[in-house]
Amino acid sequence: MLFQDIVFWILAVMAIVGALGVVLVPNLFRAALLLIVVFVSVAGMFILLSAEFLAVVQILIYVGAI
Repeated sequence: MLFQDIVFWILAVMAIVGALGVVLVPNLFRAALLLIVVFVSVAGMFILLSAEFLAVVQILIYVGAI
């Protein structure tokens, strides 16, 4: 259980920092890259919840659209 907690907190920090970066970075290209980081970290959280299908859909649809 300790490993899953550590992975969750790493993904949570990545999502929060990425989301703040999307809002605060003036460069549009870097904001889009940070949005990809946010979506990948959310997909990682779906994997931790054993929702692999949602993780794949998250990556294919949202990250693919960017």
